[in-house]
Amino acid sequence: MGMVDNFFIVGKSINIKTVGDCSCLSFEGIIKKIEEYSFTVELQEDYEQNNCQKVECTITNETKTKVCIFESIIKNVNKNILDFKKPHKDNVKIAQRRQYVRVPVDKEVNCYLIGINDKKIESNKVFPAILKDIGGGGVLLNSALSVPIGTIFTFEITLNNNKFLLTIKVLRSMENEEDGNIDLGCKFIGINDADRQKIISYCNKQQVILRRKKKKAV
Repeated sequence: MGMVDNFFIVGKSINIKTVGDCSCLSFEGIIKKIEEYSFTVELQEDYEQNNCQKVECTITNETKTKVCIFESIIKNVNKNILDFKKPHKDNVKIAQRRQYVRVPVDKEVNCYLIGINDKKIESNKVFPAILKDIGGGGVLLNSALSVPIGTIFTFEITLNNNKFLLTIKVLRSMENEEDGNIDLGCKFIGINDADRQKIISYCNKQQVILRRKKKKAV
């Protein structure tokens, strides 16, 4: 399977997420056995879903810079031991791994324009937006207004009683098909280590809360 073989290794961690299911459960496991047309995973907990469940699997490479993503079918379940159908190489996607976890926020923020790339701009113009998600490396904004790539904003946000003044640079601009607004993928600029660690801690805690909510919804 070429490059895919760098991911299908006994002992590697694998994330398994159910698909076609409103509960969208997520599980962590370890690859225990690999055969020509199947592979076996040991979970950290018993799997109580139906057999033949369709799932999305994610495996990270040794340097944690890329991920292998594919869909599979659970062929057999024995408590916390699951057998999967091994995907064909044409159905496996290799992608760059996002360095930091992102969690949904959905808060209104007022962004202030301070520059475009290396050009500083003196302006009191307010750019209203919805902060859709946040991670240790940046944010996703949603706004009715479109701005050029390289635009630099600053805005304030409070997360778990921690107040942040953040500076961001727009890296991507995409139309949101659901609301017709513009989604802006942004990275932090000049963020200090203390604030970044606080944001990472917030994201990790929110991720645990979201997982617990999903399990209770089952």
